[in-house]
Amino acid sequence: MDSDVIYEAAEAEYRKGLAYLYGTDVPVDYVKAAELFASSSEKGYMPALRELGMMYFSGQGVGKDLEKAVSYLGQAADSLDPSALYHLGLMYESGTGVEKDLQKAVRMLAYAAEMGFPGADSDAERVDSVLTEQRNKNLRARPLLKLQISDVDVEAACCKPMLDSLLSQDIVFIDSFKGPALLGEDKDGMDAVLDRCPFCGAPVQIVPRGIRYRSSP
Repeated sequence: MDSDVIYEAAEAEYRKGLAYLYGTDVPVDYVKAAELFASSSEKGYMPALRELGMMYFSGQGVGKDLEKAVSYLGQAADSLDPSALYHLGLMYESGTGVEKDLQKAVRMLAYAAEMGFPGADSDAERVDSVLTEQRNKNLRARPLLKLQISDVDVEAACCKPMLDSLLSQDIVFIDSFKGPALLGEDKDGMDAVLDRCPFCGAPVQIVPRGIRYRSSP
């Protein structure tokens, strides 16, 4: 069958599923909506995957199944569906159906916010404020010896000036196209990726996620 025909059929099933979901010109019927979304998603229509994921999350029209909800929402989120990113981000924030991961949560919420999803910007800011508070608390509690980052955050500072710069966010953690890094300023005041501390010269060390502080060389 021609791909355009398949796409049109999938889109038509999706729109009919929305009609049953919201009761638009037809009685509300969650079971029919779920069946139509399932058929549409099998044809590769991403919005239907999102809706099916939300139905498995809520248990409307199908048995509640968080594993399937995460799977369907994840596939839609991989295609940068803003609603899927938003709802999956909230699941990572609360640890619903997935292991709680605030870093993943804030990234997904931030992507959704960039695409204009309503409310995602304030939710991303809320989660980011929690992460910032946790990071600052951890950094203050760790010895000033090594400048270490993981794939998700700063893990330890090397000296008091670096600690102060991290706490004030004059130097920030970034997930660059080359991997995790620290972003500061060069001697000309331009943004620059740092390979060592500008104050004491300690090299930036990348450590595995979950290993919070390592004193070994």
